[in-house]
Amino acid sequence: MWFTEDAWSPIVVIAVATIICLIAWSSTQRPRYLAGVGILIFAALMTFFVEQVIVTDSEKVEAELTDLIDTFIVESQAISKLDQTQVIQCERFFSEQNTIDKARVRAALVVARVENDTRITDVQIRLTNENTRAITHFRANGTVGTSTTGGSHFASRWEMTWQKEGGEWKITSTRMLNPMNGEDQQIPRVD
Repeated sequence: MWFTEDAWSPIVVIAVATIICLIAWSSTQRPRYLAGVGILIFAALMTFFVEQVIVTDSEKVEAELTDLIDTFIVESQAISKLDQTQVIQCERFFSEQNTIDKARVRAALVVARVENDTRITDVQIRLTNENTRAITHFRANGTVGTSTTGGSHFASRWEMTWQKEGGEWKITSTRMLNPMNGEDQQIPRVD
């Protein structure tokens, strides 16, 4: 596990230390300060590349969330009439036990068409239960319509709970929130 969520925080600290070494070298002309500059530049480069290789649980959950939204957009545009035997790729993001949300996704794909202008913002991820559960909070804004009508702009706010199952992150529950005040909103129930 990496000690920060991004490489830039330690790189800024290393850059400050590099500037201090350069100032010390320019006033004393001692070669050890110049050697320190070289070491610090190397450390900054290594920090950047190591951070690219290490993927934290929060980053994995965020990537899964992005994949879910992208998959939903593609499927909502491709599916005009859903066949009961058709495989829905969005369902792979949900836990096997989460049949309610799977049914909601299936129904939403039949009814809604989400356009490519959809943006995900305000993503917050909180890990709990020794990093085996994650709670994501985010906003989704974009054009939503039906297969027969044009769309209009729709703003939404969501909270999803993810559980690590077999090494993969799966959604165990979904809450739709009011975009303005954050209170629970009723997600249409599909039985």
